[in-house]
Amino acid sequence: MQRRQLVPILAVLTATAWSPAQDPQPNANLRYGDVVGQDARDYTISLRVDVAKKELVGIVNYTFVAEQPLTTLRLDARRGDTWQVTFFDHAGEAMAAAWAEEHVVLTLPKPAAAGDALQFTAHLQGTPVDGFYFRDNRYGEALAFTDHYSIRAHGWLPCEDNPADRAHFALRLEYPDGMEAVAYGAMKSEPGEHRDGYRALTATTDTEIPPYMFAIVVGPFARVHEDGDARLVDHLVYRRDADEAAPLLTHHAQWLHKMEQTFGAYAFGKYTTVQCPTRWGGFEAPGNVQLAEGLFDNAAGGTGTLAHELVHMWFGDGVGYAEWREVWLAEGFASYFGPWLHADVGGPSLADSMRSMRSRWLQSFEGRTKTVRDDGFSHPDQALNSNTYPKGAWVLHMLRKELGDEKFFAAIRAYYTACRGRAVRTADFVDIVEHVAGADLDWFFAQWLDRVGCPELKFTVGDDGVVVEQVQKGDPYTFWLTIATGQGEAQKRCPTRITGARHVIAVDDPHAGFVVDPDVELLFRTAK
Repeated sequence: MQRRQLVPILAVLTATAWSPAQDPQPNANLRYGDVVGQDARDYTISLRVDVAKKELVGIVNYTFVAEQPLTTLRLDARRGDTWQVTFFDHAGEAMAAAWAEEHVVLTLPKPAAAGDALQFTAHLQGTPVDGFYFRDNRYGEALAFTDHYSIRAHGWLPCEDNPADRAHFALRLEYPDGMEAVAYGAMKSEPGEHRDGYRALTATTDTEIPPYMFAIVVGPFARVHEDGDARLVDHLVYRRDADEAAPLLTHHAQWLHKMEQTFGAYAFGKYTTVQCPTRWGGFEAPGNVQLAEGLFDNAAGGTGTLAHELVHMWFGDGVGYAEWREVWLAEGFASYFGPWLHADVGGPSLADSMRSMRSRWLQSFEGRTKTVRDDGFSHPDQALNSNTYPKGAWVLHMLRKELGDEKFFAAIRAYYTACRGRAVRTADFVDIVEHVAGADLDWFFAQWLDRVGCPELKFTVGDDGVVVEQVQKGDPYTFWLTIATGQGEAQKRCPTRITGARHVIAVDDPHAGFVVDPDVELLFRTAK
């Protein structure tokens, strides 16, 4: 996901652990945690989208599994004056539903034992509270689209709105004739037209995702074809933007090939993008990425976003994260391997991209005050910040330096292979990296992920070489630092392992000048 502008968001109340008596403002990992004792397995959705009336009518058939004895189920869900939601059990009888602001508790028709499959239905009608929007695009054309991240899916779809709870989704979508539609899964148009002017498609997949990734877009789009891979489905863009979009939508086959060769098989069958009024610069809906309206206005920035979102198909979507505070496992990876892909098609070098990200991070509030896996935020959106994007990318960049290319790429491939289709935590990633590297790396991840800031280094010239002092508060960091001396072909590089508060790097004639970190390999702050 590429951010537009992050603003404070009023917290909503969806987690099972919260009550006013316990804590007036617990963190988002508690408030928006996975529901214990139940597991969503299947959402089968039949939906009609009336763009003119700005209305949805739908039925959702659910399969959940009881992981412990249950008498109730809890769903994240909303209703309102314009949005009606009613529930029925497998026999068609209305289920007792106790509604709160952000969730509903359903009473089961009979107690369930651990392991029981629980099937029930929701009937939906009206204009959703959140998550599914009817809006005009920037040219005044009406569209309908989901925009779920982070906890907005339950504004129309009662669900477990949590990244840890993955399930199968199947969709039958009816939408107005004359419009185009895209949805998660392998799409198939139904033959003929509905008698009252609607077209229909089905979309199915075997790959499980959390609800926030499920996406639908309907609108008056132009199609842009992209060659090079049979899995590429025509991109959907605004008709007036088709000419400027086409030159940017040309790299996905090359990127797909490189990602598969490096990390493993693509998980989602098809790949396409769709332009819509998403609140994000881009959103990694698996197989049908959503792009901001203005993305094609800036060719360089647009191509960088396209690369970032493609990487998410492996990291963030293919391998998910089980807690909101672990979002660096998605955004840090896309922020690193996105520029890695972009460089292949004429974008900035990876070193230039890392230099730019370092500069932005050094100026950020989070860079001086929070850790990458900080959980002191009241809403999951707030976990998207300079630590989870650029610092997360820098963690991978420095891990690559620590391990060397061969072990680094082998470790990332092993991580994807072992965890594909799952929602994981940092500890899972660390275990796999350590196994491939054959080394204890707890110290590395602890200092870069769970410590605020970075090394603050002071450089002076001594009689024996360049003196490097760590002047930040707390213990010294351990890292590789390269000093370069000389010019042109005579330039010499001195890579040195720094482990203490003070280290002298022996170089020839340090008084003649030196360059710190010439190859952009270390996240650090220069102290005055």
